[in-house]
Amino acid sequence: MARPPPKASIVIPTWNRPESYATLRRSLDAQTEQSFETITLTERGELARLRNVGLSRARAPVVCFIDDDTVCPSTWLAGVLGAFASADVVGVTGPAVIPQEYRSHRDLFRYRNLKRFYDWCFVDLPTLPGHLTRSGTFTTAASEATCSYEGEVDYLEACNMAFRTEALKAVGGFDEAFGGIGDWSEPDAAIRVHRRIGGVLWFTPAARLEHHPALGGAMAFRGRDAWQRLANYRLFARRYIRPSLRHGGYQAFLMAYYSLQVIGGWRSWLPKPIA
Repeated sequence: MARPPPKASIVIPTWNRPESYATLRRSLDAQTEQSFETITLTERGELARLRNVGLSRARAPVVCFIDDDTVCPSTWLAGVLGAFASADVVGVTGPAVIPQEYRSHRDLFRYRNLKRFYDWCFVDLPTLPGHLTRSGTFTTAASEATCSYEGEVDYLEACNMAFRTEALKAVGGFDEAFGGIGDWSEPDAAIRVHRRIGGVLWFTPAARLEHHPALGGAMAFRGRDAWQRLANYRLFARRYIRPSLRHGGYQAFLMAYYSLQVIGGWRSWLPKPIA
């Protein structure tokens, strides 16, 4: 008798981070819902293209995309699939909590004054996850351990997103015009699914995972790829952001931020790290 197809396909791009990937696999082995297949992509390449390769191989009605530096609680997949029980839901995401010991790996959390400036200038709804702001950036509440929001959102968290497989395929998957490590290709895909297919993008705390941002692997090239990341944002903004003074300010912030990443010794210019 043929085995039934899995309920979910889990796509994991990974490159040069064997320890992080091994930790993730152990967390998947411990899932209470075991009807899934994993599609692991071990080559280095542009992330949007790699995710499309994973999408093409997916056999399940739901396809999940997670990063190799995440750790999934035992009920994570059950929470994702539970949200898809509603026929209106076309995409699911949840908290991607960054534990305190890993926050120094992300500059917005590492530098207290930078985070305060960012929230004050650009984030309209600092306690609400998954929303696109008028300035053209995203709220960051999904990274907080206290995040308990459940409801509709504008986009899906990049390291914790799931789609109905046929819906994502119907819009052509991830747009490979977003190069490099794929910044902004994830919200672009979610918005296209929502607008072209219909239905809602849903945020649920039941789909919570932990994000342990790694410094190695593809992330080692974030500074080198800074101009590509800026080009990705400009492509996204042209499609979805209404021009405004605040949006212009955010673009100027990104230009300065990415420029500092390219220039040697830029970290020494930033405010004192959180102890």
